[in-house]
Amino acid sequence: MPFTVIKGRFAPEFGRPDGDSMRFVPDDPSPIFSLRRRGRPPKVNGTNGSIQLRYEAIDTMESAALMPFSSDATESNIQLATADGGRGYICSNQLGPNGRPICFVFAGDTPAADGDDVFLSPDDIMDSINVKQLERGHAYPLFYDTLFDDLRDRCAQVSVAAKAANLNVWAADETNSGTAWTGDVGTLAPIFPKLWRRIDKFVDDDTFFDENRPFANLKDWIEQQSDERVSIPSQGIFTGLDNIIETTDTTVRMTFEPHELVVVS
Repeated sequence: MPFTVIKGRFAPEFGRPDGDSMRFVPDDPSPIFSLRRRGRPPKVNGTNGSIQLRYEAIDTMESAALMPFSSDATESNIQLATADGGRGYICSNQLGPNGRPICFVFAGDTPAADGDDVFLSPDDIMDSINVKQLERGHAYPLFYDTLFDDLRDRCAQVSVAAKAANLNVWAADETNSGTAWTGDVGTLAPIFPKLWRRIDKFVDDDTFFDENRPFANLKDWIEQQSDERVSIPSQGIFTGLDNIIETTDTTVRMTFEPHELVVVS
């Protein structure tokens, strides 16, 4: 399936940009309404003409997580997006459940015409802000089964290299080594954001969360919340998210690295 080119301007002044999302003002919003939908229709702001983007293949730490990792990712995103005066384009082939274009994001211009369909190769995405955030170690890889295998493999390679170099978030990451409860989810060491978000909700559920054994019931809680499935293609594994997490009373770790996972949409 090709991607649709949509040209416009990045607008960090609207809304609250973070490390993997920003508002974008398309020159012509009509191609957005032709994208495949997985939920809500697109919501273009009637006042400023902007729409919220969701960057493909990456996930950055939430603003409530341990600083300065989330703020560093946001600053990097804004710097990359405004490097060419804010002009840029996105390549998208679908809208996410909340109506946001899921896209590879590029500063500058492209010879393709607005609304054209293009096929992206692994080399094509190397100039994207998505990949640059991975290269800089500001983003974790987050792959869904809607992402083409060759693009996923390239993003994984970039992320593995950033981790090997201990860049930014990877210098403190404890996703696989195991992170210990600190008394507050906002002070946990950096971990895979999808897992962090589950913990953030879990600690507010007093039917499961026990401050004396803070992680003891986390796996049971995740299993009860939703049937969230993941695959590990390299191992031929298809299972629930709860089954790739190990806990003690006070620690939690993932048994596979983020770049190994493919989330089933």
